[in-house]
Amino acid sequence: MRNGIIKKLYHGSHAYGIERLLPYSKLHGTDVNVVYLTDSYPYSLFYIWDSEHNLKQGKHVTAWIRDGIVYYEEQFPRQLEAFYKGVKGYVYVVEDSDEFAEVDERESMWYSEKEARIASVELIEDVYDEIMKCSADGRIKIIPFEEVPAQKIKELHERMASGIVRRGLLRTEKDPEAEFYKRFFPTAWMMAQNEVTP
Repeated sequence: MRNGIIKKLYHGSHAYGIERLLPYSKLHGTDVNVVYLTDSYPYSLFYIWDSEHNLKQGKHVTAWIRDGIVYYEEQFPRQLEAFYKGVKGYVYVVEDSDEFAEVDERESMWYSEKEARIASVELIEDVYDEIMKCSADGRIKIIPFEEVPAQKIKELHERMASGIVRRGLLRTEKDPEAEFYKRFFPTAWMMAQNEVTP
């Protein structure tokens, strides 16, 4: 509660039955374990991923918040549909407290080093459908792949290729993360293969 106003904070997950959120994430740029939450319901939807898409490096969320609007940028054609259509999950609600601090330089993002108890939960039958509702009323702006500058995609593929090589994913092709890049970012995967081929 801040200034007598109770603010809701949200956490999206495909997991059912969460009663408390534990500080498992690393605070950006530190070794401190924290719980991350957002005060933007639409933004929380992008964190509902099924187990097929979960990565060791975290969820591949290409969204950000500016002036209260959530922007989602596709990095390959029909990415939004590929990641979220037919995915069922939950938006967990936590009541804000003085133990939550704002994340530096990240609008509408909050964190705490302590666990957070769940106050309520909302079932999302199809995340894609819910995102499209939020898009229709202006809370989410979707940037389709076709509108992303080619140079930006090229630089993204180069960074991904370097990361694939650095993390040794070419040697563990059955690893879920390796499968993820091969399936959704084949150009970056081929670039990585070319980096290590004499």
